[in-house]
Amino acid sequence: MKKNAVGFFFCYWLVLFLFSCPGAMARQPATVITNRDELTNIAHHIFYLEDSTGAKSFEQISSSTEADLFQPFNKPFVNFGLSPSAFWMRLELQNRTGEKLLLQIGNTAISDIKVYEWQAGKPVSVIHSGSWQNFSQRPLQNSDYIFPLGVANGQSTTIYIRVQHYRGTQFPLTVGTLQAYYHESNNRNLLEGIYYGFMLLMILYNLFIYFSLRDVSYLYYVAYIFFMALLNASINGYAFKYFWPSSPWLNQYEDIISSLVGITGILFASTFLNTKKHTPLYHRFFLILLAAYAVIIGLILTKNFFWGSIAVNIISLLLVLSFFGAAWQTLHKNYRPAKFFLIAWSLLLLSVIVFILKDFDILPYNAITVNSLQIGSAIEALLLSMALANRINIYKKEKQQAQLQVLRSLEANEKLITEQKVVLENTVQERTNQLQSTNKELLAAMENLQATQAQLVQKEKMASLGELTAGIAHEIQNPLNFVNNFAEVSNELVDEMTEELANGNNAEVQVLAADIKKNLEKISHHGRRADGIVKNMLQHSRTGNSIKEPTDINGLADEFLHLSYHGLRAKDKSFNAGFKTNFDDRIGKVPVLPQDLGRVLLNLFNNAFYAVNDKKKVLNGDFVPMVNVRTQKLENIIQIEVTDNGNGVPQKAVDKIFQPFFTTKPTGEGTGLGLSLSYEIITKGHGGEMKVESKEGEYATFIIQLPITKT
Repeated sequence: MKKNAVGFFFCYWLVLFLFSCPGAMARQPATVITNRDELTNIAHHIFYLEDSTGAKSFEQISSSTEADLFQPFNKPFVNFGLSPSAFWMRLELQNRTGEKLLLQIGNTAISDIKVYEWQAGKPVSVIHSGSWQNFSQRPLQNSDYIFPLGVANGQSTTIYIRVQHYRGTQFPLTVGTLQAYYHESNNRNLLEGIYYGFMLLMILYNLFIYFSLRDVSYLYYVAYIFFMALLNASINGYAFKYFWPSSPWLNQYEDIISSLVGITGILFASTFLNTKKHTPLYHRFFLILLAAYAVIIGLILTKNFFWGSIAVNIISLLLVLSFFGAAWQTLHKNYRPAKFFLIAWSLLLLSVIVFILKDFDILPYNAITVNSLQIGSAIEALLLSMALANRINIYKKEKQQAQLQVLRSLEANEKLITEQKVVLENTVQERTNQLQSTNKELLAAMENLQATQAQLVQKEKMASLGELTAGIAHEIQNPLNFVNNFAEVSNELVDEMTEELANGNNAEVQVLAADIKKNLEKISHHGRRADGIVKNMLQHSRTGNSIKEPTDINGLADEFLHLSYHGLRAKDKSFNAGFKTNFDDRIGKVPVLPQDLGRVLLNLFNNAFYAVNDKKKVLNGDFVPMVNVRTQKLENIIQIEVTDNGNGVPQKAVDKIFQPFFTTKPTGEGTGLGLSLSYEIITKGHGGEMKVESKEGEYATFIIQLPITKT
């Protein structure tokens, strides 16, 4: 009876202990690991549970109520399909290798992984890792997910694994020793190194050709190969390990790299196959796919990772099919490089199919199936590079054929030229005789034109001389009138003084004598004024003197302003206009050709008075004609401005105003040489500048700038 009681209580506590352990471990036999040289596939030994909400905790999963929900997997490769759910896996391990064990999950892109280890009903370790966690959190700093287990030799342990990834959870699950892992890792790293080295070689080689040929197809090809290699590096975990280990959030946007592979592939295919010319329908479809990839990138950037992943897979499938169609149609149009393009994409598609069939356990999981994407993309890169090279050869051949055709055309042309040579020589001789005759006629016409031009220049000079003479006459007339008037008054005073002397009125005689003396002084003053005017005019009328003389610019401008005004008044008594001067006293005397500069100023003043008088005749209202003359001393120049408020110079005439024989005056009122001669005097005679500023209907300003030089 005691033995039965002891047996009952022993069984009771044993059952209680087993059910208190996580997940009812008695229901799952332990997997014994004995091979220390190779990794052991344990996928078919696991039990799994799907957590569709992703919210269940380890305590809930490991409770006795959830234990019965775990189902045996019984497949050699873990594949839970494309699902956002979290999946729990449970496994019993017994270590008989004599060494520590490592657990390896062979998918480097899984976003979230948690590994719980239990021994004898107690937690041993909890490790949190995944592509969305910092790389430094991994227990082993490797691109693969490798978790050290605490189970000693001869002991057993319970492993719970929680995985979740929006792109689905497909991966091999293996356990082995450190030695077995290194053996497998070294072989894989060698193949990966060969792959990335080859892709880098393709990038550099074709980039060099691009800078040599400047063919944009090579640039698109380089971009496509770069993003393809980056995508494989991201899938295999190398990009995370070496490029952004501290920025795991970048791994969330892995599908953007896939989209960029598609975009650059479209750009390369459209330029390489010249789809706009050969296959317009596919070209438009490529544009639609580009827009679709842009939308996918927008989805991913807004954190719609699951739908973005589905969309990128669908669009990429459509893209590959459209590549086949475009290449096939282009090949039928005798574009031979399309053959390489078609073969390259066929091999890449085949490698993708092998990779997918491996995930669905249709093909075995080995080095070829695991690395089929790298193998396919490497062969594709090589074939596409060969296609580009073949296209260069075709271009060279077409160029040679074109050159040969040109050479034949040149030979035919040379024969034709030889036959026509005699005819052309006779024709040239006839044309030469005609040209000689025409040349004689042109020479005669030129001589007549030069004579006419000389007459016009002389006419302009005579017109200027006439205006100058009229001004001089008017200027001299004023002092002569004063001389005559004071002479007559003085004569009358002499008669009065004679009478007063006869009357003996000495006081009155003295007063009359003082008045006569004042008159004589005024006569002398106005006589000297007339004499000065004559001397100045004689000095300004000198010709042939090219030596610059220090000249009072303000005085010269003031003098010719008055001469111009009085000259116009002498010709037209109805003429009347106002004028103002604003002279800069700092100017002083400047070395110039005074007679030439005087002619220029006289011409500008005459034109200004003509312009305001012409406007006054039209308006004849409140319009007040005004001419302003201003001088300034600037940094290294003397500036003279002549401004009138006439009708201004039309905008279309501003650029031609200084050309010979161009005038804005009515026919018969101007020769068109005044401003051109003035321009020559200022620019060539004085090394200065002459320009005009005008607003039609309001004003015109002629500006003279003379350099300040030492005599």
